[in-house]
Amino acid sequence: MRRKRNKNGNPFADLVEMSPSFLPDESTESARAVAIDMRDRLARLEQQMLAQYSAMASYATIAQHGVDTARAESRHDLDRSQATVIGLIERVRRECADSIRGVEARTGGGSGGDNSRVTALEQRLVAFDDVLGACMTTQNELIETVGALMQERMQREGWLVSSGSADDLSLR
Repeated sequence: MRRKRNKNGNPFADLVEMSPSFLPDESTESARAVAIDMRDRLARLEQQMLAQYSAMASYATIAQHGVDTARAESRHDLDRSQATVIGLIERVRRECADSIRGVEARTGGGSGGDNSRVTALEQRLVAFDDVLGACMTTQNELIETVGALMQERMQREGWLVSSGSADDLSLR
């Protein structure tokens, strides 16, 4: 099959006129370069966001462990304090029972000595009650202070939103 020659003598001249150019023009090429650059930037941003999310989850886990540890320590302190208080109460109870038995066993003894001992014992019980109340108040303040410090630290470090609390944290 023979092709007809064009005016210029080129048999493929009409094909060149019909087909688009082999290389795209500069505006198409620059738009493609911008799209590729944007795609690369978006992929890097996505990787960075995933890394930050993983880091935040790790920090939240560490903070939760810290809170759990603080709770366990405060619970153990409270248990030790309660055991001490119960031991002291039992001791006072035994001393009171011994004193009462001693008074009952004494016959004909002067009541001035027994009354002063009972009064001293009552004063010791009142003082013990005051110390016990102060101990419990101090324990409650300690628990509140530790909770407030953890809350403040978590808000300062960006773990909590302005209206959130440590109890709202979750690793779901």
